[in-house]
Amino acid sequence: MEKMTEIQIGTFNIDIINMSIEVALRNKLLENVNLKDIIDERMYLLKLPQNPVYPAVVYFKVSNPRHHIIGVAYPRFQFSVFAKTYKEAKKVADLIRFVIQREKGITGGIPIIQGVYLNEIDLYENDTQLYHIACDYKIIYKGGG
Repeated sequence: MEKMTEIQIGTFNIDIINMSIEVALRNKLLENVNLKDIIDERMYLLKLPQNPVYPAVVYFKVSNPRHHIIGVAYPRFQFSVFAKTYKEAKKVADLIRFVIQREKGITGGIPIIQGVYLNEIDLYENDTQLYHIACDYKIIYKGGG
């Protein structure tokens, strides 16, 4: 029997069959008490809901390369941190890096070979007056092929 997992995309809830890498990453990040104390459950796939509370994180898969022979995927994810102060945005971005960088092991039933920090860009959104830190990671895991 397939297990259904519900995940929020913006203001819509969708069901994902089994544990996806997107759900596993979100769950792994929210297990970190320090991160959860700051953002609570405000980690959204693809887009922010209307009238969000900040700080908040939006994450999405930028690319999804897979090795066609050995059953390994190495997608690139972006985690966009939005906050009213730079200090708060930087703290959340640092905690995301602390959890993901060099992560190895089983996460949500998915065998992660390595979490790789790629890049981080500091931005300011003039229209919303929010600080935005875009963080890129490559997640190498088995079973994605």
